[in-house]
Amino acid sequence: MTDSAQRQAYIAAQIESIHQNLRFLENVVTQPIGLTTDLKTLRESVPATGAEEERDRQAFLDAIERGKNPQPTGLIAASVVSSTIELVKSLTPPDGAGLRDPWIAAAVKVLERINLRLGEDVRRRHSENLRGGLYVIVDPGNTNGRSTFEVAQAAIDGGAAAVQLRDKLSDKAAVISEARKIAEICAAKNRIFIANDDADVAQLSNATGLHVGQKDMPIGDARSILSSAQLIGQSNATFEEAITSESDSADYVAVGAIYETSTKSNTRPAGLETLRRVSEVVGVPIVAIGGINVENIGPVLEAGADTICVVTAVTKADDPKAAAAQLADIIDEAN
Repeated sequence: MTDSAQRQAYIAAQIESIHQNLRFLENVVTQPIGLTTDLKTLRESVPATGAEEERDRQAFLDAIERGKNPQPTGLIAASVVSSTIELVKSLTPPDGAGLRDPWIAAAVKVLERINLRLGEDVRRRHSENLRGGLYVIVDPGNTNGRSTFEVAQAAIDGGAAAVQLRDKLSDKAAVISEARKIAEICAAKNRIFIANDDADVAQLSNATGLHVGQKDMPIGDARSILSSAQLIGQSNATFEEAITSESDSADYVAVGAIYETSTKSNTRPAGLETLRRVSEVVGVPIVAIGGINVENIGPVLEAGADTICVVTAVTKADDPKAAAAQLADIIDEAN
């Protein structure tokens, strides 16, 4: 086969994949109507390759079959959109062969709009799942010698809605490896997994999202690295910081430290009054953190926290699963 023939075969295969992906997306992207119309128009404008309608139908069924896992359909669709954008961009190589720029530019524009919309929907669902739940941070310095994976598994089995990996001790390769393992068990139980501080770790581990502090990567910069479907939460010690976090499009705002804590040396006090003020005006879920345990959790819930975040109350407990279950039950009873 000549180089030209190979190139044409490659283009035909890419176009057929694009067509199949668009057919799949038409079946799952149903709102808003403007996007669904653009999507249909885009699919109908894909240059013909001789692929039969039955192939499109089967491709859709295969994609649904592959998607039979705890992840929401929107997350699967967001992944399909991202891969389709890359397929479209690959069709015009530097030598100019392949599809022409106007169609590619239009296709990418439509797909990026769909990607943003799908991402927003997925993030909204995930952030709402935080409400009324227990959020446990696992840190290798606070596990009584147990692995972060072991403690994360126990917290999830005990009823935690979310787990965050915060590891400032290990090298990056080890953190990514551990993050992937925890992300996998969270996905299997339909729980939220958050990576701490590092957008690369969140991206490479397929985390549900990323948590950043006031001195870490800005939310806007993190958004440019993460997928549109990944959450971003931010720490806040003051009322003004919490308002800014929400205006910067944080998917949840963490308020703390509520009480004195020994797990972070550079934390700043926020207190119950700040939490109460934030709960009155912030619309996204509010995660309260800092020194919270079974003895003092009541006033935190009364002050308006949507989610309770703990570290040592679970991770240093003799039985982390039982400790998580006790806290989760208290939160459930309060909601």
